Order: sequence, then C-alpha cells, then structure tokens
Amino acid sequence: MELVPGAERAFEAAIGAGQAKLEGETLWFRMVAGGTAPRYVRLRPRPSLSALLVEHVHALPDKVDGLIAKTTVEILTLRPTMSYGLSAAP
Repeated sequence: MELVPGAERAFEAAIGAGQAKLEGETLWFRMVAGGTAPRYVRLRPRPSLSALLVEHVHALPDKVDGLIAKTTVEILTLRPTMSYGLSAAP
C-alpha cells in the first residue's frame, strides 16, 4: 500500500486505533528505506484462498481512504517442501 506523501502519522494512528477490532488479523510492516512515497505491507494469514475471497478484503477504517494513493494485492502461499527446516503436514 502506498500512501500520499505526509500521511504516515495519520495512517498509523487510524490503523492503531482500529487494530483491536480486527479478528485473527493483521500484521503491518512499514518500508523504512527506498521508494518515493510511504509504503506499508499488510499480512493477513488465512487457511485457504476461498477463506480470503469470502472476506471483505479491504476492511480498513474509513479514515484512511483519503490517505492511500495506491493498493496492490498479492497472494502468498507457503510451500513447506520449499522452506528450509519445515516438513510437509502428514
């Protein structure tokens, strides 16, 4: 997620205020070096693609809508056979 320049504090305050209301939810990471605008990554673990699709994907506080310049969605899948030190589930 890319914010409009100068919106970091307002965005972080809005997200922090709404974090307690989120269920089984979100980890936020802020890019601290590089890029032309403030950027954040939101990780939302789900057991399956269908579980992700049935949920309201954009469940963010209304206060942040005007602070976001660009949103990109990517789906990451853990593959234990391709991870060091993890074994596949029986």
